Amino acid sequence: MIDQANQLSQLLAQHLTALSSLSTTLPATESAATSPLWSLPATVLVPLLGLPAFWVASFLIYCVKCAIFGMDRTPRIDQVVKTPWLPRIFMEFGYWMFRIPVRLCIVLGITPNMITFGSMLLTVLAAVAIGCGHFAFGGWTLLFAFTCDAWDGIVARATNNCTTSGEFFDSTMDRYNDVFTFLGFLYYYRNDPLLFSVTAAALVGSTIVSYSRAKGDAVGINANVGYMQRHERGVWLGVATAVAPIAAAYLEPAALSPRYHVVAAVMLLMAVMTNVTAIWRIRVVMKGLIDRATGSPVRIPKEKSPKTSPAPSELTPQPS
Repeated sequence: MIDQANQLSQLLAQHLTALSSLSTTLPATESAATSPLWSLPATVLVPLLGLPAFWVASFLIYCVKCAIFGMDRTPRIDQVVKTPWLPRIFMEFGYWMFRIPVRLCIVLGITPNMITFGSMLLTVLAAVAIGCGHFAFGGWTLLFAFTCDAWDGIVARATNNCTTSGEFFDSTMDRYNDVFTFLGFLYYYRNDPLLFSVTAAALVGSTIVSYSRAKGDAVGINANVGYMQRHERGVWLGVATAVAPIAAAYLEPAALSPRYHVVAAVMLLMAVMTNVTAIWRIRVVMKGLIDRATGSPVRIPKEKSPKTSPAPSELTPQPS
């Protein structure tokens, strides 16, 4: 009887050992299926992975095209200051991708001012989404709004509809779009003093960058210098916001209000570079005015002249 009891206890111990070993292996197998990334909602995961895959594949196709036929040379891009923050091939790729939507806008009779106003509405939608914490949706909406902001100028030039009133309307809406975008981030980071301050500094820098360029043009001084101009800010901030939930899924999976470290890093970069550019432009304008007052020759920053410069293009909006 005692022997049978010992055998039963040994058998029970073996089963318990097997169950314990099985329980230790189950989390490892389940963790592969329940990765933080795959636990995101489908409404976040599909655009989060599908849209970047589409753009990466399109960019690879464009690179193959450039390798065979050479890279495009858009005269409009010749007017933009060269910068390491947004290489020319990415801007040419954007113009290449815009061709079909731009032709569609022309066929449908959509005017540049309509596109400009539409970009502002999209920016407001993106700002609201970002303020509510929907960074993936807000980021892609922000990128689409920035894309529309590029379409209006292309449509205006393609239809010979470049006017000073259109330039003024576009520049004014750009300022609204900048403020709306940063207000969305400021609202989201309202309980984080550090990131709130960084975002506020980026807002101030972005505003002064645009204002110093516009004021310099008004007094006849070209201040088209510096980094993180509007087209660069749009790409960097839009992409960072769109992909930030991927990093947050791994870095802070349990956070109810993630800090979104990718956005925080880009916002810090913008806060520094925009204010450096603003100070740089202020110095250029001030020196130009002082040289003019003292009769010294005014040094104008060098820019590459476009290969073709039709008269209407002089009225197209300049990057700020």
